[in-house]
Amino acid sequence: MLKQRVLTAIAMILVLYAGTAWLSPVMFAGFLSLILLPALLEWGRLMGLVRDRERLAWVGCFITLLSLVIWFLLAPDTGAIEQTGLFLTSSLTLSVAGVSFISALAMGFWIGIFYFLRRYPRRQEYWQARWRIGLMGMACLLPTWVGFMYLKVLAPSGLLVLILVALVSVVDIGAYFTGKKWGNSKLAPALSPKKSWAGFWGGVASCVALTLCLLTWVHIEYQTLSPLTWILLLLAALLLAVFSVIGDLFESMLKRHRGLKDSGRSLPGHGGVLDRIDSLIAATPVYVLALVLLSTRLDVL
Repeated sequence: MLKQRVLTAIAMILVLYAGTAWLSPVMFAGFLSLILLPALLEWGRLMGLVRDRERLAWVGCFITLLSLVIWFLLAPDTGAIEQTGLFLTSSLTLSVAGVSFISALAMGFWIGIFYFLRRYPRRQEYWQARWRIGLMGMACLLPTWVGFMYLKVLAPSGLLVLILVALVSVVDIGAYFTGKKWGNSKLAPALSPKKSWAGFWGGVASCVALTLCLLTWVHIEYQTLSPLTWILLLLAALLLAVFSVIGDLFESMLKRHRGLKDSGRSLPGHGGVLDRIDSLIAATPVYVLALVLLSTRLDVL
């Protein structure tokens, strides 16, 4: 099992790097959609969709809403970039205001999810309806697609996307090792018995440590960062780590509702795609908003 898990992880890293670093933003949009498609089908499973026509209707609704979001974000007039706050690169124009609005709504959604996690298993009647789980799926996956596209457009090299994935991954890695060593006090036993407070703090500390390394690199190689910029970006990393844990616990809550161990079986040794990106889904809006708000302080962007 461990060997299979490692081999699958290596394959995922290579595919992610190739698709992120080598593709143009337009091609990346298709690549990202292909990655999210199995996650979308797995969310249908969490909703309890068993018939093909139900799954097809679910996918159709998502595609329709995504198309409307893309239409909302694409600039109709590339000549009005400076006046309307648009970002243009590689023949793809996105509205920064639109991306910020969607990311802010997503952050509000995750704050609301934290309310239900704190009270689980109470208050289940407020979210258990199939249509509500479907709406929550839209609120999770749409801002993720938008956020990743913004990051790719902002840095066509894919560096910002890969940094986000690295920050979220290091939260999981730090939580695993510290939780295994000192994890006696459980974080949320009703949702995920294996998670501990030691693991939580270990994941947060790991994320902050990696952020310090990245900021040091930027400070030395690209531009001098002010003390305030250091503080704000470290606070953003702290918030990102917290939201990534919320995303993980949220998926655990939905799986417990359906009596599932994994969201799917598409990734040998890892379960489903949602099992791999649940933390990433919640962390993306935080990361995107931090970059939008602090972009004036970071000339490298």
